[in-house]
Amino acid sequence: MAKLSIDELDLSPALKEMVLEAAAEEGRQQASIFIDEYKKKLETPVAMNYTQAAKYLGTSYNTLTKKLIRKGLIKVILIDGYERISKKEADRFLNANAK
Repeated sequence: MAKLSIDELDLSPALKEMVLEAAAEEGRQQASIFIDEYKKKLETPVAMNYTQAAKYLGTSYNTLTKKLIRKGLIKVILIDGYERISKKEADRFLNANAK
């Protein structure tokens, strides 16, 4: 990350204030993006059903079941007799197939 020290620049007070406001706004936007992504991460269960996993992966239920699970691209776990996809497995698949 680049560091800009405004004290070292010879700026008019009005220009200096504009730069400070722009930097503060950028900081607020980055913080908001980080908070939204973190909230989404906290809302995702550790073991997802197929509907939750499809939404998390950004694909349809049919693509998940017919193409990804049946072809062995995503591993399924059994919890109390119910098939689930772990968040780690979904993340592994996303990272392995990232462009």
